Amino acid sequence: MSSQTNYYVSIDTGGTFTDGYVSYPGGSTTVKVPTTDHDLTVCFRNCIDKAADSLDQSTEEFLVDTDVIRFSTTIGTNTIIERSGPQIGMIVTSGRKDDLFETAVDGNSGITALTDESLVAGIDERIDADGNIVNPVEREDVLEAAKTLMNRGAKLLVISLSNSFHNAANEEQARHIIESEYPPHYLGPNQVLTANEVSSRPGYLARSYTALTNAYIHRPMARSLYKAEDDVRDSGYGNPLLIGQSAGGVAGVSKTVALHTYNSGPVAGVLGTKAFSDLYDLDAALSTDMGGTSIDIGQISAGTVERDLDPEVAEMPVHIPMVDVHTAGAGGGSIASVDGGELTVGPESAGAEPGPACYDLGGFEPTTTDADVALGYIDPEYFLGGDQQLNADRADDAIERAVADPLDTSVADAALRIRERVDQNIADSITDQLGDTEPSDATLVAYGGAGPMHCCDFAEKAGIERVITAPAAAEFSAFGGATLDVEHRYTAAFGGRASVDQPDVDVRQYNNLVEDLEAEATQDMRGEGFEADEIAFDLTMLVRSDTGVEEVSVPTRLDEAADLTDTLEAVATDPEERIDLDTMVLTAVGPVATEGFSEQELQVEDPSHARKGERDAYWPEDGWVSTDVYQRESLEPGNVVAGRAIIEAEDTTYVIPASWTFEVDEYGHGIIER
Repeated sequence: MSSQTNYYVSIDTGGTFTDGYVSYPGGSTTVKVPTTDHDLTVCFRNCIDKAADSLDQSTEEFLVDTDVIRFSTTIGTNTIIERSGPQIGMIVTSGRKDDLFETAVDGNSGITALTDESLVAGIDERIDADGNIVNPVEREDVLEAAKTLMNRGAKLLVISLSNSFHNAANEEQARHIIESEYPPHYLGPNQVLTANEVSSRPGYLARSYTALTNAYIHRPMARSLYKAEDDVRDSGYGNPLLIGQSAGGVAGVSKTVALHTYNSGPVAGVLGTKAFSDLYDLDAALSTDMGGTSIDIGQISAGTVERDLDPEVAEMPVHIPMVDVHTAGAGGGSIASVDGGELTVGPESAGAEPGPACYDLGGFEPTTTDADVALGYIDPEYFLGGDQQLNADRADDAIERAVADPLDTSVADAALRIRERVDQNIADSITDQLGDTEPSDATLVAYGGAGPMHCCDFAEKAGIERVITAPAAAEFSAFGGATLDVEHRYTAAFGGRASVDQPDVDVRQYNNLVEDLEAEATQDMRGEGFEADEIAFDLTMLVRSDTGVEEVSVPTRLDEAADLTDTLEAVATDPEERIDLDTMVLTAVGPVATEGFSEQELQVEDPSHARKGERDAYWPEDGWVSTDVYQRESLEPGNVVAGRAIIEAEDTTYVIPASWTFEVDEYGHGIIER
């Protein structure tokens, strides 16, 4: 390839594999490497090395020609799950300590999972409801609290004070006092964090929990992301490393708040589904990302991504809006077992190591992948395009010992029961997510390493009749990351109340807040490399009504209070209902996305040129049947494969039952329909 080629790299770390999607003028390629749980920067670099090798370049040559690298990481998520963050000490307003622990259910949930009551200290200070400093912080008081917490083992301090969403002066002063007494060589850099850095929304408890969870993942996140960026820069990459965000978009490492990365990998897949929803003009689309550990389900309604404005992290409400992703323990590595004659599959997973029994890496418990091998759906010699060889005998032995013998049935029947059980679990989760949407009106976008293998079965069980798959289905979340622009959200507490009949807001306060947010955003986006005329702004407001919290569009400037009437009418159930105008939200977007869809000329329906042979596979009701096998990469737009069939790709396998067809459309996508 020419050294002038411009590459765009998107990397997504999953529980089992790390996927890479590389696009360049005229083409794209995908790669997959095992996730290295002990250090996610290792699999990040392994993915880049493998991408360069697949393009017949050295890593250094490849990175010199790379314009953008996006990285969706599970570092923060893993830190919370594994409880591997540092000891956090919290400094709060005197009298508010007990409030933080009232919602803790037991010693293993909520705030008690991340810190202890002995690591929370109160200081005398007060800011009133209007943001006025009634009692400033006292140096001796702050230093006594900090010293106590550090003596008790705190490695990082968080300051969250009442009403500081209106005025952060006391929080910032307390931080200044601590850092002036304990310089970086004592505490380490960035070891005192404040709540105002991550939340400007009202609500003392959620704001404090937000600060705590952000601090808990801050150090491992900062250490890993700066290491990853330094590594690629040392090898020739000349631009900022862009990190996936949980609300959508990407941001440079230096502009990334740790908590904003939580669950960003699954979010990238949902936003890739959003691109498909726009392309096909879908009324209702569900993203279904079935990997080795779990399945992540997201929803797009009328082209709008569902977002959770008050999500929970570690069973605590936080002030970081996130794309809504529902996770269920149903993946290729989900472990099957029988207890009291009842078969269960998941949520426990064999992970990547030792993995399913067929991996032959020491795992002995049967999994969903073992069942797919035993049923003949996966060719043990062609797993991951032949990069990994599987041991079918180990799969059979594990299923026989743990499932077939306890249920007094054959290995094939036991494997089918495992498959049907996991698919029913997924279908139940999909039904929950659909809510009032009719299944026949919804389209699934199926991806992940195991998604195409199971999508027809769980779609049919959920009553859904159409599934769309991408050519790089197993790397689809990485593709989704490639659709993301640089995006930052800025918030400021507004605190007004109004109704349709009386939209009496402070117009001057409103306009001043918007101007301040735009100025801050413009400065930050310049640091990301964007000129003012390249930045797109979107202004919304978080409002609280009788029906809950909503995010609604608002004017960028008010000439008079009545300009908010349309906004209020959209959320009010009654013209006299008083709506809390909670928080202003400014989203700034800088364009870096390069992905689009190109049409190709449709060929004949006959797919026979892509047929690579046949093999026996075990199907419901019919048992063992000689089944046609096709090569996905050889199928052309217009080709139609009628089930029963198996379609093998280098990154996954598609299982097409008798009542379904697989058609390649003009974009090269697989349209699977009943």
